[in-house]
Amino acid sequence: MSLRRLGTKPRGLLRDITLVIALILFVPDPRWMAIGAGVFVVGLALHIWSKGCLQRNWAVTTNGPYRFVRHPFYLASFLVDEGICIGSGNPWLCGLYVIAFAAVYWPTIRSEEAYLKGAFGDDYEKYAREVSALAPYRLHALLRLGSFSWHNIVREREMSRALRLLAIPAYFGVVAAVFHAPQWDSVRNMTLFSVSVATALALNAVSVATQRYERSRRLTA
Repeated sequence: MSLRRLGTKPRGLLRDITLVIALILFVPDPRWMAIGAGVFVVGLALHIWSKGCLQRNWAVTTNGPYRFVRHPFYLASFLVDEGICIGSGNPWLCGLYVIAFAAVYWPTIRSEEAYLKGAFGDDYEKYAREVSALAPYRLHALLRLGSFSWHNIVREREMSRALRLLAIPAYFGVVAAVFHAPQWDSVRNMTLFSVSVATALALNAVSVATQRYERSRRLTA
């Protein structure tokens, strides 16, 4: 039995239907379109990465994105299709697609899991115990790649610097609320001002505390 024949038509039909509905319901909105494009590109990149790492039908693939999820292809398909839904500007379609995805893909995932357990036995069962099906909760493993070291981050005081940089967008929020708002007394502008000021103060306070910690660790190192 080949994995190529497991549930291909329902998945392709789901994408076609999703695309048609998204085009019919499409409402041009730059924000939704930008977010949708970002999600779509991430999904497409994940699909290509998964394809390049796959060892189909002759070994349990555990490298590349398979370190984080057992079915990166299907996660990629979800991101691509959800990106289409987001780009349409219709939040209801985004939610409905999640339900449709589960209904169409979950039976396929179960069929593939059964096939892989039968084909590779204990090797796949061990892999399945260590890696989730679709939720990449093991992304922290990326920090083990190369020569990345948290000791270097503390020694170079990069964490406090990063926190200060994160406060920069909040400064823009303050300026926008004070100088570029059409109506200063509006609830939206007051909210933007308050959130921006609070965010900037909080990030800088945490930055100062982190800098003290980094300095103490550097002195004791």
